[in-house]
Amino acid sequence: MSSGIKKVAVMPLAVILGAIITLALFYFMYSLITTSGAKPRDSDNPTIDFSPVKLEADAERKNRVRPKKPPPPKEPPPPPKMQVAQQTKPVNQMPSMDMPNLDLAANGDGPALGAVGYGVDRNAEGDVIPLVRIPPQYPRKAAMAKIEGWVKVEFTITEEGTVTSPRVVESKPPRIFDREALRAILKWKFKPKIVDGVRVPQVATQTIEFKLEG
Repeated sequence: MSSGIKKVAVMPLAVILGAIITLALFYFMYSLITTSGAKPRDSDNPTIDFSPVKLEADAERKNRVRPKKPPPPKEPPPPPKMQVAQQTKPVNQMPSMDMPNLDLAANGDGPALGAVGYGVDRNAEGDVIPLVRIPPQYPRKAAMAKIEGWVKVEFTITEEGTVTSPRVVESKPPRIFDREALRAILKWKFKPKIVDGVRVPQVATQTIEFKLEG
């Protein structure tokens, strides 16, 4: 019996306590709703004023004045004149060279030029005038053996003054100086022969002497 009485006494207390908790939850939910739906304050959303700005009376009456143009810049003074010293060009003095006096004769027994001599034969068609003379090389074997001699060459002078078709007519000693004489005569140039104002080929002969110096 005592346990049944205790159960009957506890049930009203539980009901009362549950009701209090339920009311407290409802009140808490109501307070949350009221705070979230409150109107914002004016300080939270500031407004922008689009009304025209009022100018002061002094600012409206003030006249605008154009600034004066700056004066033109002064021309810079001319640069001072520079005195440039005149440079004298050095004069290269060529050393004086003692050149031997070469007197070349126009006959078949012309003197030697250094180690080689020249002689021009005259023929019936006119004088043969050489313009460029290239001396031949002295054969080494002949120089070492101290052999001297001469070569008589016949050739044709073209309208341009060059030499063609050279051949050895006579040489002494034979065949020692022939090759060098032919090589040299091909490099010579002569004054072309002119007949009635026209250049014509001409056959001529040339004697080249090979002599040792001293």
